[in-house]
Amino acid sequence: MNAATQYGVVLGRFQPPHLGHMEYLEAAKRRCDRLVIGITNPDASSYKFHSADPKRSEPDNNPFTYFVRHEMIDETLRDSGWLPGTFAIVPADITDISRVGIFLPEIDHTTVFITVYDEWGDEKARRLASIGYRVEILWRRKMSERLTSGTELRRSLKSNTPWTHLVPPAVARYLNRAVTQGNAAIGTPKHPEHKLTSSAAQRRTTEGPDD
Repeated sequence: MNAATQYGVVLGRFQPPHLGHMEYLEAAKRRCDRLVIGITNPDASSYKFHSADPKRSEPDNNPFTYFVRHEMIDETLRDSGWLPGTFAIVPADITDISRVGIFLPEIDHTTVFITVYDEWGDEKARRLASIGYRVEILWRRKMSERLTSGTELRRSLKSNTPWTHLVPPAVARYLNRAVTQGNAAIGTPKHPEHKLTSSAAQRRTTEGPDD
């Protein structure tokens, strides 16, 4: 691995993490020595409107706190066999591009990996490139090519319709555990009866990572 690509960065809201996100993370992981997962919209102050993706700033589309998303991602990666030291999870408020570099690795040793489904994907690439980061587009796909979306997943969580087939097993366990313990975040199911099956866990979802 070239020293210039020692670090890789991926970006997403992870509201919550789903199988489409895992496809993105696994693809980026294969291209770097250590992957940094940047959680965008880390707090309410970062919910800023942008015409390229106007709904990403709405509170209803950001139900989980930074801490909860961090825990779900960490449990998912460890459950998937990722070794400690091969990844890091950080806040990444890309609405304030002047400060995002504070939380990311040095520019000279980092590649930011982006997937593009809409204008916001291209906007993220432009923003990171404007402050000097090397940007690599992993793939471009049409919105119609997605098998599911974060919006669909959050809708299922709120309506208590089956949802566990859309997320990694660790996320399903985390959310069901939160419900059982009575401290579920907004948008989690009312009842934890929708258990994840091994066959459903393999079902592929594809969507933009910042959903």
